[in-house]
Amino acid sequence: MDFSRLETTVMKDEGFRPKPYLDTIGIPTIGYGTTTILGRPVSLEDPSISAHNARQILRGDLYQSLVDSQHLFERFDEMDNVRQEVIANMAYNLGRKRLGGFKRMIAAAEKLDYDLMADEMVTSRWFLQVGSRAMRLSQEMRDGITS
Repeated sequence: MDFSRLETTVMKDEGFRPKPYLDTIGIPTIGYGTTTILGRPVSLEDPSISAHNARQILRGDLYQSLVDSQHLFERFDEMDNVRQEVIANMAYNLGRKRLGGFKRMIAAAEKLDYDLMADEMVTSRWFLQVGSRAMRLSQEMRDGITS
């Protein structure tokens, strides 16, 4: 997988905000969509963060997303780079626990059924919350081509 491309894509998807804010579902967030810093939840009272520091945190969080992806999807290492990046992007956005709730998508992944995995993405609440990012990721899951 191209970690640099994943990092760049997530940075674009999340955007950078130096001050804490509430994300689309009301979770305090900062930087490139970070919800925890050193294991502590972000607070709306936290000080601003530089783009450089936010990127360092992002990299650590992305590595954790890869670990989470491998844990949740037993055949993750058998998938092509595009599908791995889609799952890692989702793991970053959702976190391990919430991504783990995609039971039917995980079951489809056991068969490497990418169409069914994409269908499960499209029918989720996450798809409605995330908008164009979810549309792009589900299409990439379906056809294996980065847009």
